[in-house]
Amino acid sequence: MQLVSVAAAAAMGAVVFWRFLKRQSRIAYKLHVYDHCPFCNRVEFLCSHLGIPYTRVLYGYGAGAKPDKCEGHGYGDGPLYLTGQKLLPVLEGPGVPTAPSALGMPESLEICAFLIGQHRAVMPCDAMRADVKAFIQELTRLKVELVESRIVKMPVPDWADKRDVDYRRYKKKLPLEWSITPQPELCEQLSHQLAQLPSLMRGPNCLNSWGFSMDDVVLLPQLRAFTCVKGVQWPAAVEKYLNIEATQMTDYRPHAL
Repeated sequence: MQLVSVAAAAAMGAVVFWRFLKRQSRIAYKLHVYDHCPFCNRVEFLCSHLGIPYTRVLYGYGAGAKPDKCEGHGYGDGPLYLTGQKLLPVLEGPGVPTAPSALGMPESLEICAFLIGQHRAVMPCDAMRADVKAFIQELTRLKVELVESRIVKMPVPDWADKRDVDYRRYKKKLPLEWSITPQPELCEQLSHQLAQLPSLMRGPNCLNSWGFSMDDVVLLPQLRAFTCVKGVQWPAAVEKYLNIEATQMTDYRPHAL
């Protein structure tokens, strides 16, 4: 029997791995999303971390809503052709499992699970940490007052049509007219909350010591929503963790209000 040296075996392994990466990079995914949607953002943060390429398809938020069910604010078909529902994110591409008559796969966590399995990624599940859940709950409390009036002013296709904003108001049960006002106390509370995050990060640039996990996939979109709020202090460690520049998502901070 011919023996293979350790170096040769390692080289062969590197070649196989390189071929695997090249095959993976050729997978032509389309990810249908709203830029502002935290559920869509989950998939995008995951793809960014795993290096999974995709084409991003954006929609107006009111497109596909039935006008007779939303006070006339809906228009067009939007993403209805994908699954029959006004539901995003939806992943489309080779090997993506779909329901009969659907063109893509909906539901953010199902898409994440599919991509993790398809790309043989190591991605620990949610650790169910009470401290992280409490942190997210506090962000959720602040988000209602700080984000809703500002997010619709961001220059993304989600709000390109006035009916997109009107539908958002209807969907979130907001008043007919709502304006942006200075909220220094709430901004200070948010800055204080963000300052606590580094102490929750037990790994290098991630929440858990065993590496990037679904905890991060769930938290990062919650943080990203607040980039539309002006006057917030972002600790350097949180800036590095968020790292929007490495994604296809819009960093709202240059447009923050």
